[in-house]
Amino acid sequence: MTKILAYSLPSLPLAALYFSLYVLLGNFYFNKFSLSLSAIGGSFILVRLFDAFSDPVMGYVSDNFYTRFGRRKPWVILGGCIFVYAAWMLLVPDPDAEIGMFYFACWLLISTIGWTIMYSPYYALGAELSSDYSERSKITFCRELLVLLGILLASLLYSISFELNTNLFIFDIRPSVGLKQICLASGVLFLLSMIFFLLSRGFGRDIHDDKNHKFEIQEIIEVLRSQRLFSRLLISQFLNGLANGFPPALFVFFVNYFLQLPALVGPLLILYFVGAIIGVPFWLLLSQKYDKHRLWCAAMIYACIVFFFVILLNRGDLVGFSIICFLTGLALSADLALPTSIQADVLDLEVLRTGKRPSGQFFAIWGFVSKSAVAVSTGLALILLDLVGFQPNIYNGAFALTFLSFMYGGIPIILKCLSVYLMWNFELDRKRHQEIMNSLQSKEAI
Repeated sequence: MTKILAYSLPSLPLAALYFSLYVLLGNFYFNKFSLSLSAIGGSFILVRLFDAFSDPVMGYVSDNFYTRFGRRKPWVILGGCIFVYAAWMLLVPDPDAEIGMFYFACWLLISTIGWTIMYSPYYALGAELSSDYSERSKITFCRELLVLLGILLASLLYSISFELNTNLFIFDIRPSVGLKQICLASGVLFLLSMIFFLLSRGFGRDIHDDKNHKFEIQEIIEVLRSQRLFSRLLISQFLNGLANGFPPALFVFFVNYFLQLPALVGPLLILYFVGAIIGVPFWLLLSQKYDKHRLWCAAMIYACIVFFFVILLNRGDLVGFSIICFLTGLALSADLALPTSIQADVLDLEVLRTGKRPSGQFFAIWGFVSKSAVAVSTGLALILLDLVGFQPNIYNGAFALTFLSFMYGGIPIILKCLSVYLMWNFELDRKRHQEIMNSLQSKEAI
């Protein structure tokens, strides 16, 4: 368990910053610096697509880079440091600096470069910690639990501050104060987690020492063509990623302008992620008994049922939306952990088929699909909101608010239903994976 914890700890501060960049940042620059929603949304799309396209390159580098600390660790540390610094520049901009679209897009790009360097090696390392079907779920759930704790920490720091002079907690603080608190706390936690991560010896060695000496796009295309299950999983993840991108991008806008409860953005986020954390042991227990793909589908169906009630909300409906936040939060932990655990199982099938374990490239392709989906949905949500005439700090018409509600709750339901359709009869279940592992062990024994 110490090995899993050492691996998972960096997720907490990184998730706190990542959440702040892609959920809180757009509204901050929209209101404080008067940047247009279309410009912010376009920047998100372009920068995140760059991130997605560069992932396969980083996956190849990670698979073939060897040091005394292993193939993955150095890239995780380097990328994490770049990401944390760029996040500070975005979330705590110099008040004397000229803040415009160039500043926003430039530092968003640098933060994305750092995230790219870190992402593929980090997730590949998680797949290499164990080859057991159930143990992998424990690893991914532990990692995603730390992710959720990081997001919960960011939500708390965004809405609550402690006044040293009066020794009192202050609620409904300014966004700039909340974002600065997030950066300070995340920076300290990142430093501590990196020390633990670097010194841990449980996952410094690689499972396999084979190298892919050439980086060929054709090889990646061949994997997608021949790995039918992998391609199917990727399409499903892309659809689910699209679905998951709309609500975070629009959450602050939905609470501020549709519900007209701006002071409760932080508490409602906290409620959502508390639900997600409570859901972790529940889904982890079920993952030991049921096939992962069916459990993931069940979580998505449940989320769709709850999200349907978003469309029925009215202005000021705090109780109804609070219930929705908590109940949909319960499904989030399954949505985060189960797909990557299935991805690790599909990687074993590739090892059986080719004799190679290109973990970095597999998770780079996974990152490409996931990030492309979030890039498109996050940017598109803001652009569409701008196109229907949505404006800050004024009364928006019924059409704009209804469209905001539909994008927040309706579009994710449609996309998740398509994802469930693809995954319900996924052939790689617990029994099939055990057969794959038995075949691999037989080959190694020869």
